[in-house]
Amino acid sequence: MFRYLRFYILPAAIMLVAFSMLFGGVWLWLPGVSLVLLVSALDNLAPKDLDEKKYKYPFFLDLALYMSTPASLAIFFALFWVAGSGSQDVFGVGSLIQSMTNVDVVDLRNNTPWYHYVLMVFAIAMPVTGAGGLAGHELTHRTWRPFDLWLGRFTMALNWGIAFPIEHVYGHHSYVGTAKDPATAARGDSVYQHLPRAMYLTVLNAWEIESSRLDKIGASVLSPKNVLLQLASIAMATTVIAYLCAGWVGVMFHLTICLMTKIALEILNYVEHYGIVRVPSEPVKPHHSWNCNHLVSGVFTYNLTRHSHHHADAQVPFQDLQSYHGQPEMPGGFMTAYLTTLIPPLWQKRITPKLNEWDEKFASAAERDLARKANKVSHWSGLNRRTLA
Repeated sequence: MFRYLRFYILPAAIMLVAFSMLFGGVWLWLPGVSLVLLVSALDNLAPKDLDEKKYKYPFFLDLALYMSTPASLAIFFALFWVAGSGSQDVFGVGSLIQSMTNVDVVDLRNNTPWYHYVLMVFAIAMPVTGAGGLAGHELTHRTWRPFDLWLGRFTMALNWGIAFPIEHVYGHHSYVGTAKDPATAARGDSVYQHLPRAMYLTVLNAWEIESSRLDKIGASVLSPKNVLLQLASIAMATTVIAYLCAGWVGVMFHLTICLMTKIALEILNYVEHYGIVRVPSEPVKPHHSWNCNHLVSGVFTYNLTRHSHHHADAQVPFQDLQSYHGQPEMPGGFMTAYLTTLIPPLWQKRITPKLNEWDEKFASAAERDLARKANKVSHWSGLNRRTLA
């Protein structure tokens, strides 16, 4: 039973974070920080997950994914509610909580010092990314199921993730390991160097992909059939709701969180593909991404950690992804690696031996030549610059 229930932990935790935010003060950020630290700590304590048994009832796993949408709506509502001031009490939520708990959450919100809100922005970036980005990622890959595809795109659009669902599915999975891929960071690039390029290329590639699709069906880029415009309308509507709930402060909170979640998602991509090289004309293979079989990471990312199989066959539902034990493994668990990237010297120390191992053990002859050139350009000490056999 736990094999199914474990994938409900993320949406349930996000809803708990959303509810906690309504109490202001430290509750704006403490649950979010605790969630990130707990995942990181447990990931290094729990055994690796090599379980590959089939699930007999996939509907219950689909339901876990579908719960990401109400979880996203809950945390955005909490964000807009705490952005309010004075007597603002959207839908009377504050009055309802007070009647049930005898706690005046409106007063607590109004008397919360400003720095708690600053901490909140950083603390809930990962939970919001988990609600919209991780489940949304899985759903947008299900192109053969219109409802899943629509729900994934809708959920990601709530935080202005309008380009990612297009570029990732139809671009990234073709470009991975090449210079055209927004998600593949060059060797030597810190996460801070990589982020602007990743964000720009994601939008550029998405526009090219959607423009090409519209051209094939004889539709204008300004047509209602333009998926990017459809998603932009959802994103804009969410920002308008933020304004109606809390004025321009609500808008500022919404757009700031959207930016933070975009950064969080791109850092996840940075971890998954850092320094990997591939000959553009060659097919994508399991070794063209960093794999991770840590149990807790898998639970909280809907097995996105099993990235080698995901790139070998992007149409496989998350519950059927195989561990691909023996493929290139990222340094540490997913969350640990993520946090490590924020300190570039530490990331360099952790990823350098992994890159050398990839060059020697996994790369083809042509890829080794590309890797050697990339190592030289990187100016990183410790990377292998000699011609490998």
